[in-house]
Amino acid sequence: MMSVSCKNVGIMVGLSLALASGAIAGTNKAASFAEFDRRAQAGEDLSVVFFGGSLTYGANASDPMLTSFRGLMAKYLKERYPKAHLSIHDASIGGTGSALGLFRLERDVLAHKPDLVFLDFTVNDGYDAKDVETLCFYETLMRRMIGQGIPVEQLYFAFKWQFGAAYKLEEVYRRTDHKKLAAAYHTAEGDLYPLMQGLCTSGKLTLDQAWAIDAVHPDDAGYAVFFEAARLGFEEAVKDGRVCMVPEKPVFGQMKSFKRILLADSVLPKGWKRTKTYRTSLWFDGLSSRWMSDVAMCDAKDAGAIEPLRVEFEGTLLGFFGEASQEGLFAEIRVDGKILPYEVGRKTGIEKLPIWPFKIVYGQGNLFYWRKANTPLAPGKHVLEIRPIVQDGDKGQFRIESVCVAELE
Repeated sequence: MMSVSCKNVGIMVGLSLALASGAIAGTNKAASFAEFDRRAQAGEDLSVVFFGGSLTYGANASDPMLTSFRGLMAKYLKERYPKAHLSIHDASIGGTGSALGLFRLERDVLAHKPDLVFLDFTVNDGYDAKDVETLCFYETLMRRMIGQGIPVEQLYFAFKWQFGAAYKLEEVYRRTDHKKLAAAYHTAEGDLYPLMQGLCTSGKLTLDQAWAIDAVHPDDAGYAVFFEAARLGFEEAVKDGRVCMVPEKPVFGQMKSFKRILLADSVLPKGWKRTKTYRTSLWFDGLSSRWMSDVAMCDAKDAGAIEPLRVEFEGTLLGFFGEASQEGLFAEIRVDGKILPYEVGRKTGIEKLPIWPFKIVYGQGNLFYWRKANTPLAPGKHVLEIRPIVQDGDKGQFRIESVCVAELE
């Protein structure tokens, strides 16, 4: 059986140590909104990244490139700074949060050398959730970006059912916690909540107008309000000369280490091969070729010849990033020889299943997947085994790009 060692493959993303001023040690670069404004007015080359989920991509917008919050914000920046040479980058994947975001950070955000980042994971991290682990993923993202001198605007977006008579800010726990981070890191804040509620209660905009298609993703009228919240937050940060900074100690916690182990770069075991990602998908922001490199693949037709994929790693948190269709396969996941259960939330509690579904269960087409283990591992070195399961009638493939590992500080 061949093995894949994280000593030989993968991307090691170390946490940067930043000065309390927000500047990187050894440089004078600070995460300053006023400095971004000055450079933009002077006509410099600047890079802006939109980092988040489907509300940043613009699902349900009539033209996501133009009428989404992201499209409107890009237009606004170009009009505000006509001399600047702005490079706009979309790093938003629907249905994903800061856990996957941490492992995408280097490739999808920092590689663009951003001078400004709009960060939208408040709803996808669970707007009414309280778990600290997710806050640690999110805060690590902020420490990493601000520590590299990048000003960040946090976006507190929301869904239709949170407004009107159901408006209860005290129960939007993620917003409360992210505002604590804003106070500690001096970020800008694009806060949709009071703005949207004010428009709806005044009768200037109805919820059905803002969310005309479904209750999650707004129509163009709703995205115009999302943009307005982001614009107000940006302009306030520029006006007061805000400089983002990294406090010496995290507010909630941070990841001591995190790695994205690229499997196709290794010598693969029998029954596996390197192949390109799909070039079609259920929706554009889910097109896996935008977010990952080649994948390691095995095919159901080779059932008798597929050996387990073995990975050595060190960490306490484990995730899998790949792509699948409705014909994807199930797999058994073992860590140090023991089955790692797949945990599914039910109304009656958490159900632990012996096998993991690496397939798409809705729609017809190809899509990325992100599977994260909810069972923490003991600190130290581990051996992971991925054993694809081929059942009668299976005709699909198991396709995985990376194993993602992290450890809390």
